Amino acid sequence: MTNWTTTIPGSPGDARSYGISAWKRGLSVALYGLLARTFLGPHTTPTALRSRFERFGRSSRASLRRRYPSLVFEDHVTGSLALESVRAPAAPKTVLIHLHGGAFVFGSTASYRNRAMRLSYRLQAEVFVPDYRLAPEHPFPAALDDALAAYRYVRALRPDARILITGDSAGGGLALSLLVLLRRLAEPLPAGAILLSPWTDLSVSGASVAANHGKDRWLARAHLVQWSRYYAGDADRSLPLLSPVFAELAGLPPLLVLAGEDEVLLDDATRVVAAATRAGTHAELLIGKSMQHDWPLTMPWLPESREAWAKMRRFVDR
Repeated sequence: MTNWTTTIPGSPGDARSYGISAWKRGLSVALYGLLARTFLGPHTTPTALRSRFERFGRSSRASLRRRYPSLVFEDHVTGSLALESVRAPAAPKTVLIHLHGGAFVFGSTASYRNRAMRLSYRLQAEVFVPDYRLAPEHPFPAALDDALAAYRYVRALRPDARILITGDSAGGGLALSLLVLLRRLAEPLPAGAILLSPWTDLSVSGASVAANHGKDRWLARAHLVQWSRYYAGDADRSLPLLSPVFAELAGLPPLLVLAGEDEVLLDDATRVVAAATRAGTHAELLIGKSMQHDWPLTMPWLPESREAWAKMRRFVDR
């Protein structure tokens, strides 16, 4: 299959065409980096990481409904796993299962509620976010087991729906691991998957970890090494279900993979697309020029983010 690679432009002229000046883009990226480095450092304890991420990211249902009265939230439970769903459109065309980021250590349905709402609105979908177990209390394969349980639950709940898997950062790697696991179990696969800045290599062997050191305003090798210890535990970090960059990627549904040009996880995305293409799986790669980790979700107001959302919408519709 074809490996479609697109680079989203990021010149000052492009910014002005969207009504955003170059200095505003630079300010957005700088503030993003400052906040992330200050509050989510590599040696910050898991308890502090969770507390800080929730403090800045948590949105209540009531506050979102005040701004968007048509939002519909629902609670779901399968076994001991809780999920939250959100519907922005009255008649969603698609069901998404979004696996949230947070290095397998932090993140929750509450801190991803605003992002789930954005996914629902912009991709015209009903979005389910599982509150999967976090490391280090629950190391590999706890998150993957919960992702599998969530997928089985949503398939049973929406048997006639077109289901896609989405995930960002650690959740993007987890989404790819879920696809590999579903294929191994010979279970029905989703229609496709969107991986945003996926962390797919917990052995931290990608060349961009060093090449983009300093360009990435937040993440560095120290983050990845420390956080991989929490989730991998004593497991071999090259295991395909732990680091799906090393998995056989034949027989998977179409993939759309996004990465920022300046992030240390760039190669975690590019290697996946290359491997999938070699294996005959349709894979598209979207690189945001001069962009940072998870930029469509963390900086949705940028023109590069608008282009990325448009690409994701076309992928889902197709």
